[in-house]
Parts: sequence; C-alpha cells; structure tokens
Amino acid sequence: MYLAKSFPCYSRGAEAERSYDIRRSLARRRGQHSSLEPVTAGSAGRALDEIVDAMGSRSRPEISWISKVMGIPVERAEGAVYGITHEKEPIMELAKNIARTGRSYYAQFPAPIELYALVRLSHPKNLVESGVASGVSSASMLLGIRANRNGVLHSIDMPVFRVGKRGGESWAIPQGMSSGWAVPMRLRKGWDLREGRSEMLLEPLLDKITTLDFYCHDSPVDVAHFAFEMKTIRNYLKPGSVVVADNTDRDTFDRTARLAGAIAYYRRGSSLGGFRVP
Repeated sequence: MYLAKSFPCYSRGAEAERSYDIRRSLARRRGQHSSLEPVTAGSAGRALDEIVDAMGSRSRPEISWISKVMGIPVERAEGAVYGITHEKEPIMELAKNIARTGRSYYAQFPAPIELYALVRLSHPKNLVESGVASGVSSASMLLGIRANRNGVLHSIDMPVFRVGKRGGESWAIPQGMSSGWAVPMRLRKGWDLREGRSEMLLEPLLDKITTLDFYCHDSPVDVAHFAFEMKTIRNYLKPGSVVVADNTDRDTFDRTARLAGAIAYYRRGSSLGGFRVP
C-alpha cells in the first residue's frame, strides 16, 4: 500500500533477528539457487539490497513467513523472492515517484517483496485489495501478475489527502494526486481501481468476480472495519485462496482462517498475517 523512503538499512545483527538470513542459506547450498527465474547468488543479493534500500528497510523479506503461509519449502519461497530482482527498474521508478512529492516518509505496507512472491507462487486469477494510497502494495501485486502473465487486480481505496506540504496522516495522498498515484504507468494496464468505502464496494465486486483467489487488506487500524471485510470475503474463498492482512485484529483474523480450514501465520514483529486455504 504505502512506501517508506530513505530509511537506513537495519544492522546485520538486528536483521538476523528479524528475518531469514538469505545469504547464509545461499552459502549452505554452495551458491546453488532454485528460483522461478535463473539468477546468480551474488548479483541477486546485490539487486535485492538495492530494492530494499529503495523501498525501506522494513521491506527486507522474511522468507520463512512465505514458506509457512504457502506450505512450501523455504527454498521455493526464496526463489520467488529473488524473482523480484528482475523487476528492479519499475520498483526504482515507483520510489522516484514518491520522492518527487518532497516528503521523505510514507506509511508502508511492511512486506511488498513478500506480496510479490505470494502472487508469483499462487498464480491468482482474481485479486482484491482494500487500501491503496500511493500504491506500493498495488505495484507489488501488479508486478507479480505481469510476471505470471495472468490475473486481474481489483483495488478499493477511500483516499485521504495531505494537508499542506507535510501535514496529514502518514499515508495521506499529496494534493493534486489520486489513489495509486505512484504506480508506474507500465503496470497499470488492466488494473481495476475503484475509489470509495469497501462497505459499499466490496460485496458487489465479489459478486461480480464470483471467486476470490487473493485478498490483501491494508487499511488503517479499525477493528470493526476489519471484521466487516473478513466476514464479507469468507464465502468467496476457495481451496488455494490466499489472504494477507496488515493492521490485523488477530482474534478476527485467526477465526477467519479457522473457518476456512487454515492456520494464520504472522510476520515477525508486525501485525501482518497471512493464510492459504487448503
């Protein structure tokens, strides 16, 4: 959903506590890398560091979380993560679009790289997103769709606009811009972006697409709103559907997962959860 720009990277010690150590994994396998697309360990590591630097240090991927959500080996999850290194150009364009607004910080969807990887791994046809703002999470899913050569992203956003140059919420949209304004034009083909409240737009959209393969919730914290969305999507999920949600109410999210026969897993140190319907 949102981008944090110009954050310093975590120290290596802190990062080891926060996420899967991708370099150590590569070393264990003597430089051999299993990926959706061929990359070399050295070049991929450098490219991934550049992407993390552009998107903010919180975006450094937790590969073990992807593995748990999808129920797949860590090596396969890692391969999907490294696939994003082939998408560096549009990601850098996204970061530059943010920087042009003169604001150094925007509230961030904490796992844009994992979001890309989950889309690549699940190959969804119908994706729905609640919460867009600048469009970082949208761009991550659109990149996954483009790489898969299949799928449509339907996004719902109730825009909040910035007051003055620095005022307003940390996710507020600059004056003169609209929802998803930072998403590169090259990614927008086929993107279904709707402005309004999900209470009004979500159920009619789900009725239209009939099945929900991938759902991403990234709206500000609101327990009642979150409960509404989880209740609304429940009957549209099917085996293989993936649900990812930030700013979660864990009781509601865990219950939604259980009713779908799944287990919710949470990214370390955040309210970001995900599950896949078996």
